[in-house]
Amino acid sequence: MERYFAGTVLGVLLAIAANETVAADPATGFHPTRAPVPPTDCQAHAAYDRDLTLPGYLLPTSAGPRTCIPFTTVSAQPAAGYRGDFYVDEFTDAKLRERWAACKVDKECHDRVYKQVMARHPPNKEYNLKDPHGRFLLGKLEEKGGDTDLTAIRRPAYFSRSPYNEAIAAVDAQTYMVEFTAPAEAYERLHQNLTADIKIRGWYIQGAGIDDGKGGRKRALIISSGGGGDRVTAIDDPVDKAYLIDPKTGDTIPNDDWPNATTGVKGETVWRQVWFNLHQAGFDVLALDRRGVGISGGFSDTNTLQQGHDLLRIVAELRSGEGMRALAPAGEVSAGHAAAAAVRGAAPAKGLAEGLPVFFLGSSRGTMSSGWAMTINFDKDCSYDLPTISCKPPVRDKTIKGAILIADFSSGVGYLEGQTTPKDDGRGPGRDRGLFIGGIEVENNIVFFPSSAILAGIHTWPSAFFARGLWCYADGLEGEMDSYSRVNGLKDLVVVRGPHAFETWPPEEKARVQERIIAYARAVVLDQKSIPGRRTWTNMKELVATSGDVWEPSTHPTVASTP
Repeated sequence: MERYFAGTVLGVLLAIAANETVAADPATGFHPTRAPVPPTDCQAHAAYDRDLTLPGYLLPTSAGPRTCIPFTTVSAQPAAGYRGDFYVDEFTDAKLRERWAACKVDKECHDRVYKQVMARHPPNKEYNLKDPHGRFLLGKLEEKGGDTDLTAIRRPAYFSRSPYNEAIAAVDAQTYMVEFTAPAEAYERLHQNLTADIKIRGWYIQGAGIDDGKGGRKRALIISSGGGGDRVTAIDDPVDKAYLIDPKTGDTIPNDDWPNATTGVKGETVWRQVWFNLHQAGFDVLALDRRGVGISGGFSDTNTLQQGHDLLRIVAELRSGEGMRALAPAGEVSAGHAAAAAVRGAAPAKGLAEGLPVFFLGSSRGTMSSGWAMTINFDKDCSYDLPTISCKPPVRDKTIKGAILIADFSSGVGYLEGQTTPKDDGRGPGRDRGLFIGGIEVENNIVFFPSSAILAGIHTWPSAFFARGLWCYADGLEGEMDSYSRVNGLKDLVVVRGPHAFETWPPEEKARVQERIIAYARAVVLDQKSIPGRRTWTNMKELVATSGDVWEPSTHPTVASTP
């Protein structure tokens, strides 16, 4: 059984050494459950995309019996004797807004943070992209709202051609181009006087159902929301690479200025392979471009809270057909209830009315929107993007069964890692993330990175799957452990020796993560009591040891001499 402790790491270790438990706070009823964090015992260099020396654990690997495996670790620690749920209570939206108010009266603080807030100011640069070739590479449409030509959306079959040769082309006959309707978000209404609905689009790939082990099949839907750069139909040329290595310093140089001459978004071919593999396992897959980018319409792509609302609306529209259009593989366009019925295909009438079991699959930024959708559905619906925060009861859509979060932000800003890079510090995810959250909420009515609101409600989720690179910048590894610990239903946590972006992980580990996703989702759909094949652990060092014995190639193992 995994046990978790609130309070300082030192306090935790002393309690463990004394064979004591850490008491619940009688005022809040909070009982800490995060697994123990043994002291780190080494340091090692992590290359892409950190180029930092990080703390780690000495563990046996194929490189040597005392290999230092590094990871990002949390910065903020509660004071000795702190009572309560520190990583929730001290990082709420209300407290982050208060800290922004204090920052505003300090010119140096205000100027530093406000520069980052304005860097996320809508619209996304893609909104004003006029270059025809760049638009082609990204798959951009001529946006006409509900009159947009759905036949102009690039289909899976396009990627059969050389040099792409992507497996996703094989599902073309099962793929619908789908369009959903969502309202304008707070920034658009309050700052731009925009009130028109926007259209969210994607690929809906019909699955055959997962094998129930009894000769039958059960349909289930996985809705995929990508990271900041992801675009469903973007061209990803294998000639391009995610990063280069400086021959003089050995530092990695991210190659992230897309679109370029040949690629719209680097890494999208990896996600299309994921969707193909999920489809091969029997799942329906809905791959979406969030509002404001790719094949979707909209002015802003920044408000992840609104994107969480969008996901819940899409689940409802797939039942009712309200605001929905669909283009069938054979070319027929349907709307409303007929579109929902067409997309569901072989699902019986009862299944159409009640909806298929649904999982939200998020990567990086997509974990924020997926996490908000889960929070709004199971915990509470709060207006963090409005001048005054108010909360309503959760939606409670019973068809939603869990979240699949890769390169995850669910633990919130309290678990900000202790070492950030200059690039992080200049774009929001760095040392000022908490101030940035308060600033962008107050000044722009936008929710981007999560506060502690998602973490606070994870205990209400029915199930969850987490996967992260050990030197991920989204949070310290302790944060992922905390998010995992709070889920009361089926759950799994997979760690790999790599950075934030799933696309860059070793091929063997990408394959393992997908196998674990399928095992998790299948177990949930079939009401199994456990997830077959999961690796178990009882503390952070044991968790690090569950990583596969392969490394993202820019980081080389650091082996310590025998003591």
